[in-house]
Amino acid sequence: MRRFLLLVGLVGALAAAGCARKPLSTTSSSSRLDSLQSENATLRARLRRVEDSLALRKDVDTGQYYRDLRTLEDRLNRLTYEARTLRDGGRTVRVLPADSLFEPGTATLTAAGEKRLRAVTAHLQAAYPRRTVWVEGHADDTPLSEDLQKQFTSNWELSAARATTVVRHLIENSDVGPAQFVAVSYGATDPVASNETARGRRRNRRVRIAVLPPPRDYSRPFETSW
Repeated sequence: MRRFLLLVGLVGALAAAGCARKPLSTTSSSSRLDSLQSENATLRARLRRVEDSLALRKDVDTGQYYRDLRTLEDRLNRLTYEARTLRDGGRTVRVLPADSLFEPGTATLTAAGEKRLRAVTAHLQAAYPRRTVWVEGHADDTPLSEDLQKQFTSNWELSAARATTVVRHLIENSDVGPAQFVAVSYGATDPVASNETARGRRRNRRVRIAVLPPPRDYSRPFETSW
């Protein structure tokens, strides 16, 4: 009988203890999960940094780091060169004195001018068949006469007419597509010599023919050759 009472008392005590224990709350469990996930993300980021450091050390040891650095420097130099070339209106192919191309005060080509442009056409077709061709018209700062102003309001218009005449001649005598040509007029705004002398004015009356760098998709790695 005593054993039975002791057993009943023990069972009662265990039951009371079980009832006294509080269940694990849902909020506490979720907070613990969030903490573990955050810690896991931190550890993964640290692991990636360690892996990157080890890979860099390996590249330095094998020389790959310096090869990649030279490649990036070459690409940067190429980009800088192309940006400067575009800013300056391309790579110069020919600078032709306007006096040797046109009748005085006109945009009409002379026979000698057509001959000189044939040589330019052959060079463009052979060397730059797919490039954009940039043709600039330049003038000195001498005001046009009243007779010339009936056809050209200023040196701007005369330079523009001469540039487009050259473009038209190049298109008609080559296989280079019309869409590859650009005609630009500078008038007297970009002199290469003093307009105070006759020689300087002759140098300023000119047509410059240039080619632009090939178009690129700058979201992708640059090529290292023209």
